[in-house]
Amino acid sequence: MRGAMKVPEGHRGRILVVGHRGAEAVAPENTWAALRAGCDAGADWLEIDVQLTRDGEAILYHDFTLYPKLRDPRWVRDMTWEELAGLDVGRWYGAPFAGERIPRFAEVLEWARGRAGLQVDLKHGFQAPGDDRLESAALELIDRAGVAEEVVISSWDEVALARIHARRPELALAVNLPGRVSDPVGRAAGTGARWVMAFWPQVDAGTVAQLHEAGYRVCLNELFTNEYGEAARLGVDAVTAADPGAARAALDEILRFAQGDRLGNRHD
Repeated sequence: MRGAMKVPEGHRGRILVVGHRGAEAVAPENTWAALRAGCDAGADWLEIDVQLTRDGEAILYHDFTLYPKLRDPRWVRDMTWEELAGLDVGRWYGAPFAGERIPRFAEVLEWARGRAGLQVDLKHGFQAPGDDRLESAALELIDRAGVAEEVVISSWDEVALARIHARRPELALAVNLPGRVSDPVGRAAGTGARWVMAFWPQVDAGTVAQLHEAGYRVCLNELFTNEYGEAARLGVDAVTAADPGAARAALDEILRFAQGDRLGNRHD
């Protein structure tokens, strides 16, 4: 167990790896198995999805209904924690994961403290405009666990991010860009975010340079292993990866090759 860790900022030469939904390529997403797998693989952050139950419990779950994984049509927001706690959310992925349960956000924060940075993606979904219950619950739990310096809060909801920034300007935020936008710096500026999350090829080297010049960090989402060379060429600060171990190995190999190439050029 390491001591308290601050949110990694990334630096040129070594691209940070964010384990997507823990490590969804090797274990069922947003489960304890996926979190442990991502941590064991050396991910710099673990990305998790957080939403509220009907009775206000913050839990790790991505989909708004249970149907995609469990073939159950019920909406997560309409169920109580007691109803959700007993569900098997691992068997759909494979027999070795049968019996995996939905983690509570509070317990994950305690587990991650000093062990792994978290990208907390708030699933605002179909909340009414101005409904701040999810962010309020998340902030309260983050403060209670004492991990404010160890998390990045992300969302597609730019208005919600702006609300969080107004309440807690010291927190690291990340805005998910919905596509290629004409003014990414202006889009991010209204949210208070320090990180911009984008899908390749939504961004090019010019866009990344523009964001860096304005003081933002850039993360490319959900790449395949054979695309990490492009991520390195673009000069991004981080990538999300379904298999963070494979991503780390691929990026380290790219870095070794680049360093060897530079060394060889100096001796020419």
